[in-house]
Parts: sequence; structure tokens; C-alpha cells
Amino acid sequence: MIPLRLLAVLGIALLSLQSSSSAAIINGLDPTRHDRFSSDGSINPTFLMDESQLSGVALQRAVLITPRHYVSAAHVHTPEVTFRGTDGIERTYQSTSAQDLTTSLPGQGPVGSDIRVYTLASDVDPSIVPVPIVVGDLNVLIGQTFFAMDNQMRAGRNVIDAIDIAEFDSGGGDTWTIRFSYDTDANGGTGGLGRDEIGLLGGDSGNAALIEIDGQLGLIGTHMGIEVPEGSSAPAGDRYDSFSTLVGAYEDQLADLVAADGQSFGTITVVAIPEPTSLAFLIGVFASGGLMRRRGRR
Repeated sequence: MIPLRLLAVLGIALLSLQSSSSAAIINGLDPTRHDRFSSDGSINPTFLMDESQLSGVALQRAVLITPRHYVSAAHVHTPEVTFRGTDGIERTYQSTSAQDLTTSLPGQGPVGSDIRVYTLASDVDPSIVPVPIVVGDLNVLIGQTFFAMDNQMRAGRNVIDAIDIAEFDSGGGDTWTIRFSYDTDANGGTGGLGRDEIGLLGGDSGNAALIEIDGQLGLIGTHMGIEVPEGSSAPAGDRYDSFSTLVGAYEDQLADLVAADGQSFGTITVVAIPEPTSLAFLIGVFASGGLMRRRGRR
């Protein structure tokens, strides 16, 4: 794994998203675009993501990464999980064990993160396809647009502003995360992504942060918490920051854990496009600093 650059701000204090609420705030909420399923439970054909790639995204607070393992937020309890397979059938599974990944902090050694890996007794049905994990030079994710799911099976989009190590305001849970702001024309932000702009709220913990790379959806992580400026209100639409875990930063640790059960996970490897070294090379090259990707398994 390519090490993350020193972009972390240690000790960012987050409010937990564990409490129930109306779920994420989406600037221009439109059920025909943002709801994963229609009101009758059928697949929404105009949803902003490809449902055929979402069978491994649980209906609540979990994402399947191998046929026998799923990830969620450690600060919520998710021992039972339900997936809707590519055949349209919902199946519920009970985990047999769980383990939290750890984050190495300078001068402190490993501490518990907010990433919990659950293990099932046997493989899920083949109609439920694990989601590959985004790994590699994760710094190049900064500035990229991604999808965030909420606890009502809706999704919006946002832009990754930074990669940080964050912890809860009560202490603990130090985790590599992506940070993204809820920006709209109405709250003094940059305008964000218009109607798709999303910010996390209570109840969203453990749901998926995903990114599409060359037509393939990959897992960034699951939602962790929010940081709201003093005097501001997230539900009211004020500007604030949300954080989701960055599972790919734990690739080697995660690979060892699932290998103990004879499993491996798929990956999408992102790498920075090298800076051009000559004017001649600049011809036709307009994406320096963008994303390239390789797919594989661990």
C-alpha cells in the first residue's frame, strides 16, 4: 500500500451519527433520482447509481467485501445484515464474530478505529456480489466526486475535500477518513453539486461511501460522523463537514483478517497520473493529477 501523505489533522472531533433522525440532507431531494427503490419496493430505474452493482450494499449500515465478510462503523451494532441480490430477493444473515481494525498513531501505537469487520458462518448467496475496495495512492481521491448512501436507502453526491485522521468528540475511534462539506448557494458555500449535494445526519452511521471509476463502483468506506461549527445547525442546511472512513488505508490489515477465513477481496487501485516532463508530452495530456486505476484481488 502506498503511504498516505501527511495530510492528517489529528484529533478532529466528530459528533456520532448513531442517533435516529431524518437521515442525510440532500439539497434538491428528488425521489426519482435519489431513492434507491421506488415506493412499492421495486428498483428505481432512474436512481443515480447502477443498481446492478449494489447487491453487496446492504439495505442498512453495511457493505459486503468478501462472500463472508462485511464492514460497517464500529460505533454502531450491526450483527445482522440484509442484502438484495441481483435476482431481486432480500436475504438476511447473522454474523458470528466481529473485529475492529486499528489505526497506528505517532507515539501511541495502534488504537481502535471506527471500522468493524463482521464475519458470517458461510458465504452469502452468489446473487450478492461483494463491492471492491478502492486502494492505492488514496491522496488522489481528494477533489473527486463520490456517492454517499443514507439510512433511508437514498444517495447523493459530494466532493472529497481532504483526508484526515478523525476521532469522536468523546475520544477514541481514531480513523483515516475522507472529509466533505455540505456546500450550497444558500449557506455561503461554493454551491457544491447542486441538487445532489449531500451531508450526513443522525442515523447514517455505517452506510456506504462509494466512488465510480471507469464505470465500476468501488467502496471508499462507511459513514463515521460530522463536525458542525458552533452556532450552526446541520439539519437546517448550514455549512458543515461530514466524515466517512477510508477502508483502503487499512488494506494490508484487512487482507490478513479475511485471509484467515480463506477469503480475499476485490480492489480498484488508483494511482496518480505522472506529471509531464516535457512540453511534447503535454500534447493531448489534460488530466495530470487525475486518476488511473487497476483492478485486482487481495
